Amino acid sequence: MKLQRFISLLMGNDGSDCIEEAHRLGIIDKYESEHSENTLLRKDVARILHLYMTKELEIGDEADISPASVLKDLYDCRVCVNHIAQVYLKGIMKAHAYPNGLLLFDSGLEISDEEAKEAINILPNR
Repeated sequence: MKLQRFISLLMGNDGSDCIEEAHRLGIIDKYESEHSENTLLRKDVARILHLYMTKELEIGDEADISPASVLKDLYDCRVCVNHIAQVYLKGIMKAHAYPNGLLLFDSGLEISDEEAKEAINILPNR
């Protein structure tokens, strides 16, 4: 899914000003606002959703993220750890199960349109 489309769905606004609004709110950064046709990865969506929840929906973080340690790739992106843990622990984004009980967030994979829409629909207080 492209950033422009994701932000439009998230903010409930199909206008071009939704990217500017998301940047103003601190949900996306300047680079993203200038490259809104970029394809999103799962880690990007986790970050955007987490920032949206804290800044716009005023939902607090889970204090203990240790239960998210079941994700074997949780610490692959140290900048993303809290974003991924928060959306995973709140049930907004799911992990991918692999053989032998391996559970991965797969943060480097492109997010599908269906998965992105599902995550937005699961957000609390919408």
